[in-house]
Amino acid sequence: MDVQDKLDELRRTVEKGRSMPLSASCIVNRTELLSGLAEVERLLPPELAEARKVTEERDAIVAEGRAEAQRLLEEWERERADLLQRTDVYRDARKAAEELTARAEEEAEALRREVDDYVDHKLAGFEIALQKTLASVGRGREELRAAEPGRGGRRGDDPAARREVDEYVDQKLSRFEHSLHKTLDAVTRGRERLRDRSGLDTYTVDEDALPLPGE
Repeated sequence: MDVQDKLDELRRTVEKGRSMPLSASCIVNRTELLSGLAEVERLLPPELAEARKVTEERDAIVAEGRAEAQRLLEEWERERADLLQRTDVYRDARKAAEELTARAEEEAEALRREVDDYVDHKLAGFEIALQKTLASVGRGREELRAAEPGRGGRRGDDPAARREVDEYVDQKLSRFEHSLHKTLDAVTRGRERLRDRSGLDTYTVDEDALPLPGE
């Protein structure tokens, strides 16, 4: 007898059981029915038990896999939150550093402009003083060249000696005038570069407020 035959036998036993009035239930021999079920279980192929075992192991593996997946997901969420937090800290620190750098650059730029403005002020005064000195030297040379040979006041009345002295003084004044021109050109170029670099407005000085050379 195989499994199917035993199952057919159990079905016939149930079918032959005495019916209960007004009910779908019937009366069967419990011992006989349990014995038959045990026999069916005995007749089942061992592969079925092995399949049941594999199924149970599969369910355990699936449950373990799900638990591991949940653990990895929770770990990833923690790492993601930590990374976002560190990113926020880095971004805030970088923003603060950029703001500090920008503020320092602004203060340095303001200080540089203040220094440049002060230097330009001084150079403007020096430039005008040089111009006045050049004007005075030019007038002195003109007066020296226009002096009458017979006019007194220089080394007696010797015209030759006076001419020699006048020429000597004129040469000295010429060299001094040339030096003043070079200095004035250098100061002017320096002010132009300073204004171009700092974007300063052209600084003007009240010439009347400056002392004349020798005052």
